[in-house]
Amino acid sequence: MKHQLVAVLLLASACSLQAQEAAPVADALFSPKRIVKTNLVSYGVLSINANYEQKVGTRTSVGLLTGFKVPSVIHVEAIGELDGVNQTYTGDVTPEGFYTNPYFRFYTGKAMTGFYLEGFLRYYNFTYLVPYDYTKDGRVIRANLDGTADGFGGGMGLGVQLSLAKHFYLDFNGGLGVANGSAHVETNDPNLDAEDYQTIKTNIENSADDADIRIMVLDRTINTLEAGANETSAWADIENELFPIIRLGISVGYAF
Repeated sequence: MKHQLVAVLLLASACSLQAQEAAPVADALFSPKRIVKTNLVSYGVLSINANYEQKVGTRTSVGLLTGFKVPSVIHVEAIGELDGVNQTYTGDVTPEGFYTNPYFRFYTGKAMTGFYLEGFLRYYNFTYLVPYDYTKDGRVIRANLDGTADGFGGGMGLGVQLSLAKHFYLDFNGGLGVANGSAHVETNDPNLDAEDYQTIKTNIENSADDADIRIMVLDRTINTLEAGANETSAWADIENELFPIIRLGISVGYAF
């Protein structure tokens, strides 16, 4: 009888051990390996986006967020001089273009669920128009600068991803970083001639240090302007300007 009792206890212990060992195996087999999400915050600034996250380890994942900035209005101001007269250029700029954010996450618990630390990169490429007014031959003329802007950078963030149901997840995250960006604006207004374009170039160069150009979100002055001109256009460039990146998201997703 004693031997039978010992055998039963050993068998029970073995079954318990097998169940404990099977739990993480089952968790690994049936827990989500990928999540497709969209960031709801981005829609507030008219950016269509999709986010794919892939599990790569027991506590790690990689992902890619991509989106397209639908045209929306922002306000810019610049002060310059044309033919000895101070000109204030203001306009409702309407940028559009794409951006992408690859990222790596380390979860404090199991991958894809709970708190995490994130490292991310960001690249963007936008086009936009900058409307402005000027006076020529007694007429007030409204024209547009054609603009492009691009930048690359990265940063760190924190977040938490929660399971709402078997396949549905909610992801909160925020982060800060720094990027290096450039911008180009150019005018080829048919009302201007080669002399006008050279005057614009000269005035940009002479007054670059005094120009007051404020960029959305940064709210600071940028005066690293370089100008150029030919017979049909004039342009200005901002090269390799450092600026902060803000990453903020509330995403809903489907896991599988």
